[in-house]
Amino acid sequence: MRAPTLSTTENKESDITVHELQPSLFILDAAQAEAIRTAAQTITADANTQPDDFNLQAAAASFNVPVEVREAILNFSNVGSDTGILVVRGLIVDEDLVDTPLDNKGGVGAKTTFAKQQAVLAQLLGTMIAYQAEGNGHLIQDMVPNPKLATTQQSQGSKVELEAHTEQCFSAYKPDYVILGALRGDPEALTYAFSGRKISKLFTPEEVAKLRQPLWATTIDESFQPYIPDPEAVRGPFAILSGPEDDPYVLVDQDLMHGITAEAQRLLEKVVEVYIANRDAHNLQAGDLLMLDNLRAMHGRSMYAPRFDGKDRFIARGFVVRDRRRLWPQMLPDRRTVAAVYS
Repeated sequence: MRAPTLSTTENKESDITVHELQPSLFILDAAQAEAIRTAAQTITADANTQPDDFNLQAAAASFNVPVEVREAILNFSNVGSDTGILVVRGLIVDEDLVDTPLDNKGGVGAKTTFAKQQAVLAQLLGTMIAYQAEGNGHLIQDMVPNPKLATTQQSQGSKVELEAHTEQCFSAYKPDYVILGALRGDPEALTYAFSGRKISKLFTPEEVAKLRQPLWATTIDESFQPYIPDPEAVRGPFAILSGPEDDPYVLVDQDLMHGITAEAQRLLEKVVEVYIANRDAHNLQAGDLLMLDNLRAMHGRSMYAPRFDGKDRFIARGFVVRDRRRLWPQMLPDRRTVAAVYS
């Protein structure tokens, strides 16, 4: 398939070329997919035991990504998309892929060539990091249906909808991007996204102005609580929208966040209602890599019915930041993992 060409517009007053929003889907042709796999196969380090070497090798391999793919991802990083996501479709999945595990402890997905491919593409957004309290501290985590956690608000849930949220909304050290690589999909499982741009369009100017005020507080996710000195702390208040008026950042957590006034609580509930009515949905298929801009969009996931037969949905998840240096004081000695006590 012919790769999409980036559209640009000329600003006559300043004579600056401005890229338009990146389309949310980029479909690889066979040659592009093979080139990415070939680049990824140069990585020899283990993602979860040698995370720094793994990232450095992935960064070197990213120079061999086909130019059309590089342009699309860099444009998404620069100006974003209307949905807040970019899906790269058509990566090559390992033929000898093991059965989908029943929990995320083993770090199975990180050992695949597919995971190396998503790491190579992730370098075009920034650099990958791990979080001590997320997915056993793995750089690339297995996001799979766990029968013991089916009804929880966790990435291993399945029988309940994963509610709208910004990843780690409670933390100053949250990732800039969340990347979801599909080793196996499920036809019922939809990944939802809803961008700050759409919130601005669907709310009145008065409501948008209110959303930009610090009127919401949040508690701490349960997976982080064991590490935090005050696990019952309430953080904030925060604004739901911030940043440029035409490209706002969004901070939401349907489960953890609450308004500090009755009016603010009603407005938060309306944000959730509008999200449910207008969210973009994507069904991750094997070979898809979904890149979510965690600053520009909130996200969630539908419920689905796993069979626990070894062929269930199998997602390799990673986190990306633009600048790792700002997190060095919060890092473990490996310089790749954010210590949970700081989250």
